[in-house]
Amino acid sequence: MRYFENNRFRCIITTYMGKKKMAVLGTEDESASKAKAGVKREQKKMRASAGSASSKKDEPNVEAILGGITESTLAAQEEKKSVKKVHVRSKNYKTLKAMVDVTKTYDLSDAIKLLREVSKVSFDPSVELHITLIEKSASKEIDLPHTNGKTRRIAVATDETIEKITKNIIDFDVLLASPDQMGKLVRFAKTLGPKGLMPNPKNGTVVPDPEKTAKAMAGKISVTLKTEKDAPLIHTTVGKLSMSDKDLTENITAITSPYVGKFTKIVLKSSMSPAIKLSI
Repeated sequence: MRYFENNRFRCIITTYMGKKKMAVLGTEDESASKAKAGVKREQKKMRASAGSASSKKDEPNVEAILGGITESTLAAQEEKKSVKKVHVRSKNYKTLKAMVDVTKTYDLSDAIKLLREVSKVSFDPSVELHITLIEKSASKEIDLPHTNGKTRRIAVATDETIEKITKNIIDFDVLLASPDQMGKLVRFAKTLGPKGLMPNPKNGTVVPDPEKTAKAMAGKISVTLKTEKDAPLIHTTVGKLSMSDKDLTENITAITSPYVGKFTKIVLKSSMSPAIKLSI
């Protein structure tokens, strides 16, 4: 370390690992330099403070905006929920509906005749039956004396069928299985159960010889009646409007007979027609 001094400055020169460093101990302009540096620091702080204030002033209040949007959105959603959607019917439909006395129930014969008068569509509509039960009921398999206008697809639980179910391909309306195959179908209970397609001994779909049963069922016309998941309502198709009054009457009677004394209302209608209450 070496020390130097003259009438202008004093300094110390130090050498460390081959590097020299000089420290100025004082000069005649030292006080002025310090003052100048202090002024620069203050100016820098002031600029930074002014910039920050300006930025905050110009910056939108995100919380306020988000809060406003949220409140307005929620208000709009609540208003939308409170406004019930009104299904606007055509003038023609209203005219047809006026032909049905909603305060009365019709016997089956009169109801079918009236249904033909209030069904004005360009195709052969399906005839529907909607039954409101007193309480939920187990599913029933009903044999119909005449076609209901639908072709029932019957499948037998084979390895090929199980492979299709694995791929979520459900191309059948009835699935028959032998007791031996039920072990392979258990894992599909959550898929087939809600659709009413899970084989069950109670409804005759678990049988010793599924192939033989499938051939016998192919010659029969039947429907599976089951209530909705959360309500005691049954919806089914009883035929086509082009069928004779006799055939429609016999199909409807076959479906309603097991529920005599167990329902509160039965409604007959066709595709896109007004509903007619029955007095069965």
